[in-house]
Order: sequence, then structure tokens, then C-alpha cells
Amino acid sequence: MTEEEKDNRKVLERLIMFNDAVYAIALTLLVLELKLPEGVSAKNPSDMVHHLEDMTPRFMAFLLSAILVGGNWISSINIQQTLSRANNSLKIEMVIYLIIISLMPFCCNLIGTYPDNPTSYVTFGIVNLLLNINGVFFLRDCRVNNLYHADTDMVEIAKLEKVAPLISIFIIAIAASAYYSTQLSFTLFLLYNLVPVFASRSLKINHE
Repeated sequence: MTEEEKDNRKVLERLIMFNDAVYAIALTLLVLELKLPEGVSAKNPSDMVHHLEDMTPRFMAFLLSAILVGGNWISSINIQQTLSRANNSLKIEMVIYLIIISLMPFCCNLIGTYPDNPTSYVTFGIVNLLLNINGVFFLRDCRVNNLYHADTDMVEIAKLEKVAPLISIFIIAIAASAYYSTQLSFTLFLLYNLVPVFASRSLKINHE
């Protein structure tokens, strides 16, 4: 391995560490949204149970947001293992991506506080849409600038690039469904957030 390749690898490793740190912070902030209201009596079990039941929307919002953050983290690992180096545009795209991920605690609080308001799910949908659009540019940049390992399975990369526009349309449809039923939108988003994991798990480096 040449000195240039070693330097490129170090830069990529730093980006990956930064990526992991932001995900860890985002998950921590999501958990901090789960707190009982002030003044709850710890000596009264029925009072505490009642308040826990009132927090059901917050628990559901946490589940939705945590699955999105966790799913995207797994997806990022699957994609990063195919990279051999990073360029300046990739660095910018990763920072933008992490900024969007950092909005998850806000979305969690919004859905948990206003679970019956369609705007909460539209906001969540916009964040999902921004993540997907960022992913499109990320994949395209990696391909155009030859940032992948030479043995990366480019057929699977091409499939991801082709399906990305369809995913954007799907996200918009899910967000719009909140005006018909917020519960339907919640369920569809819950299922959709598993997509990154399954869509990226086939990415691999051929060792033939």
C-alpha cells in the first residue's frame, strides 16, 4: 500500500468514526425524550402507571425514530465497507447526512407530543426524503469518482441507484397518507425504515 493510499484510508477511517459518534449521540438524545412529567408521585403506583400510559405516544415515537437511526447506521456500515478512499465532496455529503440524522430527536419529540397531527409525520417524511436524496448523491459520487474498492459488486450499487427515485416517491406517499390516517402513516414509516437495512445488505466486495 502506497503512502497516498494509507493517507486516504486514514481519512476514511476518521469519517467512519465521526459517523458512528453522531449516531450514538442521536440515539442517546432519543432516549432523553422519554421522561415522566414533573410532579409524578413515586409513592403512588397507580399514578405512575397512569402517566406511563399517557407516555405511549412518546414510546411509539421513540421506536419509530430509533429504528430509522439504527437502520441507517447498519446501512452506512454496509456501504462504507465497500469504500477504499474519500474525496472532498464525499466528506461534505457525509456531514450533510449526519446533520439530517441529528434532526431525529426533534422529529421524535414532535410525533410524541402531537401524535394525531399529520404535520408531525410530514416533517418526519421530509427528513426521510432528505436522507434518501443525500444517499442518491453519495452513491453517484462514489461511482463517478471511483471511490469503491476495485472488487466491489457494482451490479448491486447500480440497483440501489435505480431504486432511489422510487423510494422518494414512496416516502412522499407515506407522508401524505397522514392526512387520511396518522396511524397508517406511522405504520408505513415503521416498515419503510427497515428498507435501508435490507437494501444495503447485499453490498459486498467480490473476492473471486
